Order: sequence, then structure tokens, then C-alpha cells
Amino acid sequence: MKKVIILTVLIIFSNAVHSQNKKAIDEQIPKSSLEKTFGIIDRAAGIHNVSNIGLFFENRGKLYPRRITQGPSGEFPINSTKHYIYRVNPWVGIPGNVVQGLHTTNEEWEAVGDYHNPDLAQVAFSDNPQTWHPVNGWPVKDVNGNNIFLSDQDSYCVYSDSNNSREVLGLQVAQTGYAFGVKFAKNILFYKFEITNNGPRDLDSLYFGLYSDIDVGNVSGGVPEYGDDKIDFIKERNLVYFYDDGVSSEWPGGKTGFFGVALLKTPVVNGQMLGLTDMHYNLYDDDLDIDSVQYGIMSSSPSLYNSSLGPRYFHIGNNTNLHYDDPSTIPASGLDIVATLSSGPYRLNRGDTLTFIMAFVAGETLDEMFAAATTAQQTADANFNLPKPPERPNLFGSAGDRSTVLYWDDIAERIPDASSGEYDFEGYRIYSSRDKGINWDKIAQFDIKNGIGEDVGIQYSFSDTTVLNGFEYWYSITAFDRASEIIESLESPIGNNLDAKNTISVTPRSNAIGREAVSGYDIQQLNGSSNYDLSVSPVDKEELAGGEYKISFSYVAKVEEGNPKTQVTITISDSNQTKTLKYGFRFNSANNFDLINLSTGEIIRAGYNYPSGGREVIITGHGLRVRFTDAPGATADERPEQGDLFTVSYAVNVVKNLSDSLVVKRPFNLNQINATTDGVIFSLNKPEIIKSVSRIGGTDNLIIDFTVSAETLIQQSLYFVNVIGNGVSDGISFIIINVTNNNTPADTIVAADTVFNLGTFSFSGIQGRVQFPANAVPSAGNRFSVEVIKPIEPNVKDLYSFKIRGSSVRTEVIRENINRIRVVPNPYVASSLYEPEFGELRREPLRQIQFVNLPPECTIYIFTVDADLVKTIHHNSNNGTETWDLRAEGGREIAPGVYIYVVKSGDIEYKERFAIIK
Repeated sequence: MKKVIILTVLIIFSNAVHSQNKKAIDEQIPKSSLEKTFGIIDRAAGIHNVSNIGLFFENRGKLYPRRITQGPSGEFPINSTKHYIYRVNPWVGIPGNVVQGLHTTNEEWEAVGDYHNPDLAQVAFSDNPQTWHPVNGWPVKDVNGNNIFLSDQDSYCVYSDSNNSREVLGLQVAQTGYAFGVKFAKNILFYKFEITNNGPRDLDSLYFGLYSDIDVGNVSGGVPEYGDDKIDFIKERNLVYFYDDGVSSEWPGGKTGFFGVALLKTPVVNGQMLGLTDMHYNLYDDDLDIDSVQYGIMSSSPSLYNSSLGPRYFHIGNNTNLHYDDPSTIPASGLDIVATLSSGPYRLNRGDTLTFIMAFVAGETLDEMFAAATTAQQTADANFNLPKPPERPNLFGSAGDRSTVLYWDDIAERIPDASSGEYDFEGYRIYSSRDKGINWDKIAQFDIKNGIGEDVGIQYSFSDTTVLNGFEYWYSITAFDRASEIIESLESPIGNNLDAKNTISVTPRSNAIGREAVSGYDIQQLNGSSNYDLSVSPVDKEELAGGEYKISFSYVAKVEEGNPKTQVTITISDSNQTKTLKYGFRFNSANNFDLINLSTGEIIRAGYNYPSGGREVIITGHGLRVRFTDAPGATADERPEQGDLFTVSYAVNVVKNLSDSLVVKRPFNLNQINATTDGVIFSLNKPEIIKSVSRIGGTDNLIIDFTVSAETLIQQSLYFVNVIGNGVSDGISFIIINVTNNNTPADTIVAADTVFNLGTFSFSGIQGRVQFPANAVPSAGNRFSVEVIKPIEPNVKDLYSFKIRGSSVRTEVIRENINRIRVVPNPYVASSLYEPEFGELRREPLRQIQFVNLPPECTIYIFTVDADLVKTIHHNSNNGTETWDLRAEGGREIAPGVYIYVVKSGDIEYKERFAIIK
């Protein structure tokens, strides 16, 4: 029956094909008429978007979207709107029965449940725990029940042949996707297919196939760009790739690249991996849903080759091998072609599993695609155990007036390297994009001060002041590690979309007039003797209001180099002696190490012995004891060895409302910009040593500038600088200065110092530089007071608290500044730079103008010059910007002309005009 139905369809199409291409006809058929009802609870879909190839797929044997609005279809580069894949489907066949999901009137693969969250209808993804099954969790686990993640974004789904229209064989396919964001593997997307026979009988002569229809340069619904496609086949690489003449009238920039399908791993038969055993191409119009034809293509059947259909599916040219088509038989002008890659035959007994691994590889150039194919093969050969970069940080942001504030967490620093076990985190990089993730520019980098890289120091917030109001900016933060002797520094991937936890979108906007932003207040030092200043700057989020925070300090230990199983215990023996330092314990050998002050590079003590089992180290004068304890029965490899580095760092802790730990044992440096994950930016800053300078006597024209010359000599005191006389030497005038302090009785610091004009004098680490007119020498009685603060660094005893105050509105400020309201652009001529574009095939701007510098709450009335009300807009926001889509109340676009707008906020009113020119 299946064959009769398909042949009937073929007859109906045969005449139409001469006047219109079958693919064009398929694109015109409403998808709803071809799809089965999506009421089955186990059906799901997902999008791989971490690598440079974006792909929507279903858990029904479809590696493409049914319509482009569902998601990317082999989009390369990602976010470029260049979609290469029309259809790619895994086939599994035995003689007379091929299971496929290609033909929408006969989709034989069906979803199997219990592997994803059915409430979301999304395939399970490793980077989105919400998609996991609520009971079973992540479906891929080791023997101990621990989750296994192999790439930056794994996916997992299962489907079976329960819709098989010939005979249900009991086949089940577990499909796992792997996407890497690291640069060397970004142009690859992997899929693993584990095919299990759960049926009642053994299956012989089984083939696995990949139906591959790659349309280079095409946009669904546009000019048919798929008619000039060509393929090439490299048997040694098990690779088929598609390309065209290199240009497209439909794609942005007009340039096309290369897109390949590689079969990387197949089962072993008689000690030999079979690889790609068969490859044939045919016109898209010649696709048939006939099992014997499909199996004949997969298996290179002589009977199909010798039949009347043979010329459609076999193009061996001068080859003598029936199993592989010759790509040189494709006309130079190209064709609308599909390729079927297959591997077999195999025997699949009941309960057994066959595993196949394939990859999509892409490149802007042929060499770039070949490089991706090489990396793909190496990755599969390594069972996806690639060196991994640090975890992607969670990025947050807040829009300001011509500025954006970014802040992030420290998750990248808290997770050791998966392969080495070291805490090898080195720093953060921040990227900005003005075209929604197509192109990225690095705008900042922060790395540990350790003699590697730029050594600018780590911070957790960054303000971008290069932005313009009204424009959308994407930001992404990455984390990178130290390079090793054999592996270059690895960087976590930039987020390709706003679902990525390290990527956000921010649109700067004008401030609301009269509104005072969310702020910190009641900053107190609850304990400790430090005189460093705590600076608190929350982002402007109302949800922070009412929060009460406490900041405390401790120490944190890490293994930054090496992988010993040694436990480190920190004991504070004298909190008064503790310091804001980072200590290193560098092992010279398995039984000898040095204690280093990593903050300064000074060796505190060299040559500690390290006996078997561990030891305790007392850091004299620092109030710390550090104990190293080897694991019981530890082998030599599990104990410290030459080159290992343990660190103990001064660390900060932040608790909100007595219970919510926002920052836990984060390595901390003075003057470092820190941030909590809810958006409080803070730092502990050295006080100004010269706190104040005052003129307290005399009126002569005398200027004295005071600077710090030697911080180690600073004493906290109030000093008095006195002019006690003057004179002339060799015709040059001078003054005589002495310096005392406010001690009782006063100490004389400088008894008498002769200072010429522009000369200097020094006392207790302070230098003064005098300036006076040569013809008017200052006389005795001129006096200055200088208040000097000696910085006292914090230790673990110091404890701070602060609170967050919500925003407020000052009506009098609104009244004074209401005339700052503007419309931009004005006049509006045809379009606006602010307007985002919308659409896949033909991108059109979303028309808009912006009202800026508005009060936080107001109503905007828009009238024609004849006083007809066109639109009423209610503005209630923490910013001063409101957009209008140039549509009247009924939704129709307004006509060109001059319009009047009135802004009312309480009893305050402002009126002005703007013009629309189209």
C-alpha cells in the first residue's frame, strides 16, 4: 500500500515538475497540511546555538526546522541568516523496510518520552536544566549516577520506529548532540546515533544513512538559489561537502561558503571500521518514498542500478565502484541535488546497539571547512574528551544614560579544570556587538596579576561609556585559563544568543527627570580598625530597595597548579595580625617547598621540608596556620610534587538580609571593583593620605602643594607648617619654614628649613612645594594645617554593613527641567537609526521615534495641527525614554506632516512639535 500511494503522488507531480520545481511547490504547501498532530506529549524540539553552526531539530529524526521561523537551519556563521540545511534525516534500513522522517506524509520516527521535561516540549540540553526530566534528571550518567557532559552544549533525545508504515522493527535511536564554543571547534556540530534493536528478531543487512539536502545560498520563499549546488566527496575523510558558485543574491553580503557532512565513526566489522560505504546523489525532484528505492540507494543495489530508475540515483561516471558516485558528473552550472551517505551492511541482534557519529562542518573557505573536518575527526577519536575552558560566567547588566553597567559572578573561578583538577582560571574578557551577535569586539580584559598576560587585575563590574542612547547593544563575557606547556590558553565561548547565560542585551536610555536613582546608605564599619573607605554603588533596580548587606573577610585555599589529593586547612591564630595577602606554597620537590607572598613576589621562607602525610606551616607575624594533610594511603602521584602550587588568599563574603549568601570566599584585593549577583557594586579603597589642607594664618601670596613622598614614613597627625622668616641669598629670595604637630606638648618635626621659590621641603613622608612671587616674599605668620591619615589595611576582623534606598521623585526638579523633553529624530525622515529590522527573507525596519528626558510617570498626547488626538501614550518607567511606532490608536500608520505633542505629569505640562517626512 505504501508504494501505491507514493507512486500515485509521483504521477500527479510528474507533469507539474516541467513547469515548476518540486522544491518550490513544497515550499508553497501549508505546513499544517503535511504535519501530523502535535498532540503527542513526548514530541520535543531544541536548538543547538553554542558553536558557529545553529540548528533546530526534533526528536523525530529531523535535523532541521519545518519552517525557518522555528529556528536556525544549519545557520553558518550563527546569527548571519545564512541557513545551509534544507533537510537532513537519519535513515535506518533493512531490505524492504527503511525507517525515515523525511516525508511529511509518512514520518516513521516517533518520539520516546522520559528523557526531557514534557511541560516544555524541549529536548534535554546540558546547559538548561529546566529541559531535563523532572524525575530522571539529565539522561546521560556514569556508573555512579553522575551527570556526564562532554561539550559546551550537549543535547539528548530518543525516538523509535513506532510509526513504521511497513513493519515496526523495534528500533530505538538515542541521539546525542555536541556543540563546542571554543575557537578550534566552533565550526562543527556533532551528532551521535545509538541504534538499539528492541524488536522480536535479529536484523541483518542493516544500513545507516544520512539523507542530506544542503541548499547553498538559498532563502526559503526567495529566488531559487539551490539550483547551482555542487558536491564533492573525499572517501579518505568520509566527507561529502556542498558548495556553489560562491555568490548568492539572497544572502547578506552575497557570499557563500562550504558546508559538509562527515561520518566520523561507525561500527567495526571483522576488525575494520566500515566508515562511509556508499554515497549517491540525486535531484531533489527525484526523491521517492519507496522503501526498496531508498534501501537500494543506501546499499548501492545492483538491481536498482540496472532498473529504469538507476540513472536517477547512480552517477558513477568512469568509476568501476558502484558504491560511490562521481561528483564530476554534476554539470558545472550545478543542480538542485541531495546526497545520501550510508554505512553498512551490519547485523543488529536483539538487544544490541550500533553507534554512528557524524558532524556538520563548515567554513567560509574550503581550507577552513577542511580544518573543521580534521578537528571533528580528532575530537571523535578522542571520544569528545577535549581540553575545556573555564565555565561561562553569568552576566548581568543595567542600562544608564549613555552608559551600561555590566556585572558578573565568579563561577568560572570556583570550578577546577575537568581534566587537570587545577584551578587554572586566568581572567575575563568582555565583548560587545552592535549587530545582535553577528560581529563581536573585545572591549575589556581583566586577568590575575601573576606575571601572565596583561596583569591588570580581576574585577567583577565594568561600565561601558562609549554607547549611544536608544541603540541596542549585546554584551558577552568569557573566562579564559592559563596556557600549559602543551595546550594554549582556552577561552569559554561567546554567547551566540540571549539564552546564553553569559550574554545580555542592553539599550541605554535617557534618565527620567526628577528621579533620584536607587542608592546605598547607612554605610557602617561594625568591627575592625581599618580606615579604608567602603564604596557602594547599586545598579538602578527597584527590587534592591530595602536590602541590608554585611561584608566580612576570611581566607580561601586552592590548588592552582598540580593535582594532588592533599587537603588544606586554614586556622586563624591571631586575627589582629592577618593581612590582605595571597600566599603561595610552591613545591620544589615532593618533600620541599617555599612559602611566597604572591602579592609582592617576596619569598617569606624557602626550603620547608614536607614529610609523608603532610605538615603544618605557621606564617609568623601573619596570624595564620596552614595544615597540609595527604589523603590516607595516597600514592606518589596523589601527593604534592615538583611544580605544584597551593594558594591561600584573603577573601570577601557578602550576606544579604542575614541569610542570602551572595559572595562566598571570593579572592579579594584592596581597591578592587567587586559586585554581588543582584547588582551591588562595591570596593574597599585606600583613604586619601592627605585628608585636608587649610590656610590658617597670613594673607601673603604663598601657595604650598603637598604630596606623599614616602608612604612608609607616614604618621597619622595634624601638622602645622609655619613661615617663621625670610631672606635673600645671592639675590634669590627664600622663606624659612618649620613644621610642628598637634601633640601635647607639640613636637617640632622640622625646626627651620630654608626654601626657595618652587623649592621643596619634606616631613614624615610628606613633601611640600612652595610658590611665591620673587618681588613679594611671604613673611612670618603665614600658616597651613595639613591633616594626614595613615592607611590601615583591613584584616579578618573588619566587618561592614550598608543598606539600599529605593528611588524617589522630586517634583520641583521635574518642573525646572520639563523643557528638556525632546523627540528624536526630529524631523523623522523616511526612517530612524533607532529602528530595529525584522524579518528573515526581506528585512524591514520597525518604525519608531523616541521621546526622551521624560519624567518617571507622565502621559503623552499626540495631536494633528488641527487638534485631532492621534495617540495617547502612558509612560511609567525608571528611565526617561518612551518609543512610539508611528501608528494611531487604530493601528494605522500616520500620515506625513507636523504633529503636536503634550506631556503631562501631575500639574506640570510641556508642549512642542515634531515632523514626519516619508
